[in-house]
Amino acid sequence: MKPNGINAIIIDDDLFSSTLLKDLISKYAIDVEVRETCKNGTEGIAAINHWKPEIIFLDVEMPDMNGFDMLRKLPQLQSQVIFTSSHDHYAIRAIRFSALDYLLKPVDGVALQDAIARATDKIQARNSGTQYTHLLEHTAKHEIALENLAVPTMEGLLFIKTNNIIRCESDDKYTKIFLAGGKMILASRTLGEFEELLKEEGFVRIHHSQLINIKHLVKYIKGEGGQVVMDDDTVLNVSRRKKDDLLHMVSQFR
Repeated sequence: MKPNGINAIIIDDDLFSSTLLKDLISKYAIDVEVRETCKNGTEGIAAINHWKPEIIFLDVEMPDMNGFDMLRKLPQLQSQVIFTSSHDHYAIRAIRFSALDYLLKPVDGVALQDAIARATDKIQARNSGTQYTHLLEHTAKHEIALENLAVPTMEGLLFIKTNNIIRCESDDKYTKIFLAGGKMILASRTLGEFEELLKEEGFVRIHHSQLINIKHLVKYIKGEGGQVVMDDDTVLNVSRRKKDDLLHMVSQFR
């Protein structure tokens, strides 16, 4: 292993993908050494037990057992997992809801560098155990709706029910999340990221700075764009260009 380097393995049934990823790691992440490439989950478990890698690049879709099934066989896993996937929309949503990392195939070098940097930070914090549990609960049920969201904050991760979120408000590179009961959380994700995560859960962007949960909408007041009244008595303006999006979402979720 390279001095002060990071020990890693790749688990992917596609030889082309694993070879490409290994080459990219050599080019973009000189501190990471790939100790072994495995073509299925069975080989992957053996390699994990042997090498005790700090980072695992894990393909979601594999023939003998998928990546999630493999993780269920490793309940005490301490490694940082970076998932790779080419198309599984549900799996990607579940991964993102758990605030874990994934790379879309074909893997981009800059995205790879960013994922490794985040994994390196987590290696210091050792805080992924709860995230894996959260992810596996979702994938075991194969839920259509993902009910619990992992929210990264300055203090760590908070796991909150999406139904309890009334609205999200942009605060530069951060997002204020307003919950039922009056609590506010400052999350270290942009509002655009939350919009992408929550749009299938009944959330709609009504303004460049506001994302609301339709389940907490009490009233829409007509106007050029109009206004909404939420069930915590908050009154928010709707931008003219977002009005149709709001009314369409209301028709779907009411």
